[in-house]
Amino acid sequence: MSLLHFFSKQSLTRTTLIKMGIRIAIVIIAVTLLSYWHLVTILESQTLEQLEKYIIERGQRESQLFLLAEDNLTEFKREFLWQLDKQSDYDPQAQFEKLGVEWGDGTIRNDLEQFDATRQVAIYIGKTKEGEALPINADIRRRVVIMHELLTHYGRAWHNRFQNTYVMTPENILLLYWPEIPTWVVDAPADFYLPNGEYFWVADQQHNPKRESVWTGLYYDKVAKIWMVSCETPVDIANRHVATIGHDIVLTDLFNRTSDDHLESAYNLIFRQDGRLIAHPEYMTQIQDAEGNFNILNSDDQHLNNIFQTVKHQQPGTIALENTKDNEYLAVTKIEGPDWYFVTVYPKSLLANLAFDTARFILILGLISLLIEITVLFFVLREQVAKPLNDLMGATEQITKGRFETHLKVTRQNEFGHLAQSFNAMSQEIQAREDSLRQANQLKDEFLANTSHELRTPLNGIIGIAESLREGVAGELSDKATANLTMIVSSGKRLSALVNDILDFSKLKHKEIELQVKAVGLREIVDVVLTLSQPLVAKKPVELNNAIAVDLPAAKADENRLQQILYNLIGNAIKFTEQGKIEIKASAVESHLEITVSDTGIGIPSDKQTRIFESFEQVEGGMERTYGGTGLGLAVTKRLVQLHGGELGVKSTLGVGSQFMFTLPISEEPISSQSAVVASQSPLQAVADWDIKTLVQQPQNTGGHFKILIVDDEPVNRQVVANFLSLQNYNIVQAASGMEAIALIEDGLIPDAILLDVMMPRMTGYEVTKRLRDKWQLSEMPILLLTAKNQVEDLVIGLEVGANDYLTKPISKDELLARLKTHLNIKRLREENIRMSAELDISRRLQQMLLPKDEELQHIEALDIAGFMAPADEVGGDYYDVLYQNGQVLIGIGDVTGHGLESGALAIMVQSAVRTLLAAYHQLDAVKFLTALNQMVYHNVIRMNAEKSLTLSLLSYQNGQLVLTGQHEEMIVIRANGELEQIDTMDLGFPIGLDEEMADFIAETKLSLKSGDGVVLYTDGITEAENIEGQYYGLERLCFVIKQNGQQNSAQEIQKAVIDDVRRFIGEQKVFDDITLLVIKQK
Repeated sequence: MSLLHFFSKQSLTRTTLIKMGIRIAIVIIAVTLLSYWHLVTILESQTLEQLEKYIIERGQRESQLFLLAEDNLTEFKREFLWQLDKQSDYDPQAQFEKLGVEWGDGTIRNDLEQFDATRQVAIYIGKTKEGEALPINADIRRRVVIMHELLTHYGRAWHNRFQNTYVMTPENILLLYWPEIPTWVVDAPADFYLPNGEYFWVADQQHNPKRESVWTGLYYDKVAKIWMVSCETPVDIANRHVATIGHDIVLTDLFNRTSDDHLESAYNLIFRQDGRLIAHPEYMTQIQDAEGNFNILNSDDQHLNNIFQTVKHQQPGTIALENTKDNEYLAVTKIEGPDWYFVTVYPKSLLANLAFDTARFILILGLISLLIEITVLFFVLREQVAKPLNDLMGATEQITKGRFETHLKVTRQNEFGHLAQSFNAMSQEIQAREDSLRQANQLKDEFLANTSHELRTPLNGIIGIAESLREGVAGELSDKATANLTMIVSSGKRLSALVNDILDFSKLKHKEIELQVKAVGLREIVDVVLTLSQPLVAKKPVELNNAIAVDLPAAKADENRLQQILYNLIGNAIKFTEQGKIEIKASAVESHLEITVSDTGIGIPSDKQTRIFESFEQVEGGMERTYGGTGLGLAVTKRLVQLHGGELGVKSTLGVGSQFMFTLPISEEPISSQSAVVASQSPLQAVADWDIKTLVQQPQNTGGHFKILIVDDEPVNRQVVANFLSLQNYNIVQAASGMEAIALIEDGLIPDAILLDVMMPRMTGYEVTKRLRDKWQLSEMPILLLTAKNQVEDLVIGLEVGANDYLTKPISKDELLARLKTHLNIKRLREENIRMSAELDISRRLQQMLLPKDEELQHIEALDIAGFMAPADEVGGDYYDVLYQNGQVLIGIGDVTGHGLESGALAIMVQSAVRTLLAAYHQLDAVKFLTALNQMVYHNVIRMNAEKSLTLSLLSYQNGQLVLTGQHEEMIVIRANGELEQIDTMDLGFPIGLDEEMADFIAETKLSLKSGDGVVLYTDGITEAENIEGQYYGLERLCFVIKQNGQQNSAQEIQKAVIDDVRRFIGEQKVFDDITLLVIKQK
């Protein structure tokens, strides 16, 4: 036995090990907690000491650059004042004029032709505040020259540490040494006024009364595109502000050091005393967006505010602070110069984590020691106690699983050995009793299956013969005889239903039913069941209502078993409802469907509602005498629902009605388009939507010309089916075996349908079907299986070997007749389709025979002729013909009404008649010619009883002259210059074959054709061609295409352009009429 199995039992060994383990574990945990507390104390002391040392060194390092800037500017100031005092009486005008020139905007700046900004000092002398030119006096010239000399000297020397050095005066003068941005002064606008900038006024007397070096706030230089801070040192003479000296310090390195150079797991930040944030690893974007004016006091970050308040309220001389609100240490120093706070934030959780890691190591080490001790003790106890006990428990579990051959080895002479011997004796006794019970149960199942199968044959005979007698197969019966037969039929059906319920109950009990699960449309299934249940209502005023929504998701279920569930519930509702309605509703709830069958019947008492789902139970013990039934239906139904993973329940009020609710899972797959195989209680879905009684209540002689072969080894079954069919006067042939049926067909019997039993000796119905399908297709010889086997796998086998349909015994007369009629109709429709296809093929061939060959058209020297004709799927009656003899060309184009073989035959008749008459008359006389043609066609149409006619135009051409006669579509004439003419033929004739006399309607018109002129003839298949949107091609579009292509092109090119355009217009739409076009052009 495994360690896991051993410790899962409530044993003495387990209890002992647990108690020892708990005591040792308590000691280990206590030692670990003490170690953790001691480590935290030591780490706090060491961390604070390290933080103080780090922050002092960091503050000194970061202050160096700022202090150096102040020292530089102080040195520059001292030298400037000394030089200014030394040259107090000197006017350096000549030197001043060399420093810059006056620009066109009124300012004085460097001469750009001589200015090298990378080496020289830039100069800018702007205008006054009022925008006037600055008056230059000796004092200004002296200060400018001295500042220029000092900047040239000091600017280069300090450039390696500072971005730039500059001097400004209150008169709006700037001297700047900044090699990296050489055009800063050059690009300054003419109205640039220095005293307005913070870098100037921060050092004036108003803002800097102490007259010491001061620092600007953080700002972003848009020219240099860098963040900077400026150190400004004022220069006063006799309490007059004469200059400001400045350094710009780039803060990029400081920002990077603040963000990147920090203690492990800590971070740094810098802020001013007024709360303006200078640097923070998480707030650099906000600082830049606020242009350096982001203030902690105005932010929503409470943590940042806590840090600021803790630092501001620190005791003097305190370096390491504790921010108790955020559980962290703060190490604080100041950056000398700008007097900024530099703070390092160190979370206290880091100390706890370090201590916890060490304590965890101690704990793990202790637990490993505990595990080793427990393991050693376990192996000792297992060998002496646990192993024999585990062997006994394992053997007991095997016995409970039905493995009675399990035995224990007897290797000990102690108590465990005696226990093993007793166990082996007990298992042998249990095995003997189990074998006896299994054999008895198997005999019961075999008896039940055989008995139920054998019951179906006589039941089928009893029910079938009784039904056929009641229907009058043996003549008219008295009312009393009919009532007695009805009772026989009803009793037989009840017995058949009982057999089915017992079989299903037995299979469910032994879990032998396997579901064929797929996506099923619930509304459609309910429609089927309601249709089949309607006869149960009889004359009761009860309405059956399918209230299931069309868009309800598909159920994941076995279609046949789902119908059985619904049939049982709806049948119960009908049985116990005398008036009112029965309604089926369904809704989707999360991942399942909830279906409700409600009725307005007698209701169920609350204390009986749980018992009705038990086997052989009804509402009351005597209820079966009133309403019938065995009490198995709901028990079977509930188990079928549970087999689908659902639940079945009931809500009912006595005297008001009941609601039976069950659930099914929602299918994730779409509903299959194939027809489903259904259970024995219902017909195929193919006929479920039909009214079965309507199908079978036909005149008694409707089946007289159909020959039906009945094959069954049971004479009773054959007689039942024969009686049913005789009611419809079918011609019946019977065979007592499959071999006899094969022999009859091989001898020349060709039945219209075969009703074939499955279970026959020597040759089963499956074998017969397979033999027949080797020669006959499904639609040529329909085969309907008659079977007492109603399992899905049996039905699938029958359909796979070639059966068209199946019916289960006992056979319902209405269902049999409906199914048979359906398949006979399918067969008849197939034969009709074959006949029509042959006719259409003949018509297409006839049309092609009518058309003149290209070689014939090419022999006509004066004309260029191109013709086109494409028949529709159903074939119309279009034709055109061109005859050439004795220098005269006769052209005909016609369109017969309707479609099919008759239209094609009439077109051939007209063509032959035209050619015959032309040979007789030699010359086209419109009245005589069309009158004779009409007489011939009219009388032939009468004989054919075809109700056909045709429009026909005839053109006679000779030496450039064209004579047109006959009624047809408009003729389009295109002249060589591109102009179109339309000639209406309505007044030139009358439809051929429509009336016996038409001479009064015949007329003709003439026109001349010159070189390049052309004529286009067509049928209405072009102008009435439809596209997918139902729009017609039309005469206007036809004329447009002809005009676009008719002037320079040949007849063949015009014809191709028109046909291509028609096809583009039609697209994917079906062609409903022949398309015919004839183009004639004068050469």
